[in-house]
Amino acid sequence: MNKQLIISLFLLLAACGGGGGGAAGNDTTPSPSEPDREGPPPLIPDTPQAEVPPVSAKGWQFYEPGTLVETHEADDFLHLDGAARTLFVRYTTVDVLGNPALASGLVMLPEQPQFAEGEWPLVIYGHMTTGAADACAPSHASADSTELQKMQQGDEIARKLLSRGVVVARPDYEGLGESGPHPYLRGDSLAQAMRDMASAVAGHWDEVGDYWVAAGHSEGGVAALNSGSRLHPEARDLTLAGVVSVTPVTQLENLVLIAEALPITGLGINEAVALAALVAHGIATVDPDFKRLLLEEGGLSERALALWPDLERLCLGDLSRPESWGGLPPTELKGPRGDEAAAEIRRALAADDVRHLPMRFDVPIRIDVGIFDLVAHLPYAEQLVATYRDNGYDIDYYRWPAAHSPTADMAAGSIADWILERFY
Repeated sequence: MNKQLIISLFLLLAACGGGGGGAAGNDTTPSPSEPDREGPPPLIPDTPQAEVPPVSAKGWQFYEPGTLVETHEADDFLHLDGAARTLFVRYTTVDVLGNPALASGLVMLPEQPQFAEGEWPLVIYGHMTTGAADACAPSHASADSTELQKMQQGDEIARKLLSRGVVVARPDYEGLGESGPHPYLRGDSLAQAMRDMASAVAGHWDEVGDYWVAAGHSEGGVAALNSGSRLHPEARDLTLAGVVSVTPVTQLENLVLIAEALPITGLGINEAVALAALVAHGIATVDPDFKRLLLEEGGLSERALALWPDLERLCLGDLSRPESWGGLPPTELKGPRGDEAAAEIRRALAADDVRHLPMRFDVPIRIDVGIFDLVAHLPYAEQLVATYRDNGYDIDYYRWPAAHSPTADMAAGSIADWILERFY
């Protein structure tokens, strides 16, 4: 395989986004400590974010998962046409270690209801990759955020749904905006965030009916598919009526394998390296042995170790800059045991890939892909659809002449039509 082809394939990795907290864990093995950045102050300031109300709920740890515990009027900046109100909310959930946790997000109530009280449709819409820091939570978006485009990528779909009387709720995901790490691309965590927000919204607003649709883009597409898996329970007192997955990422382990030997960085590769760091960080949140390998036993190079704290303060765009992870060629990520770490990343990605999900047979699934997508690569997406159809799942499949991010906007009207059909 020539270098030109290797580099082209590596670009497929670029940007899955363009790819009070719970109690402490009770692992018998102590968790590895996070490295501190040494030397002068970082060259990149923390990714900007809006201020959100501090946690005020008391005793939330004792509520069942999927309970709304706080509602606040969201900043006008987050308001969309068609919404009567946009609310910043907190709800109870469970983190990947099984501990009670808080999660946050936005709830948008339609300005012109078109369904009877108690029958309003509910869509939980998962956002694309933004990062792992609290500033990367879409509910924390500000006009000066360097991640604003990805945070707002679902706005067109939300506007279409609001105009037709649908309640749209947009979770930040576990560890984004609230205490605790974000288990990036971990399917169990994403599904938990989606269904607990559905339960919380339906339990708080009597206008909401008994059915919901899980939808999302890129990482959110992975969240939506996991919501439709037989591995995960239904949202409390609700019935899942459909799943919409826009450009879901799949077979990332193959792209990691292709990319490992590249000795260069540059446009596209820089964002892919940042994405790889987020993947490693996500696996480390659920696997303390892997975290120890990375941070204490030579999995990462000294340069990569020095950049590890950036993952908790910068979003994807800033992580991709040359002053952060974007300045490292893939070959300079690995420490003395880097091959072991890379092999574990590939294994974990393959094990948690959406192609292996046992989907529900009673829930229709819609998958939208971009023909020019260099993240959720078309051949891999078509393999995913073929696998699902071979397994007997109810699949509607749509291809659009678009790249990764624009696919959601191009498909918005068609997606809204499909979703509304699930509620009639």
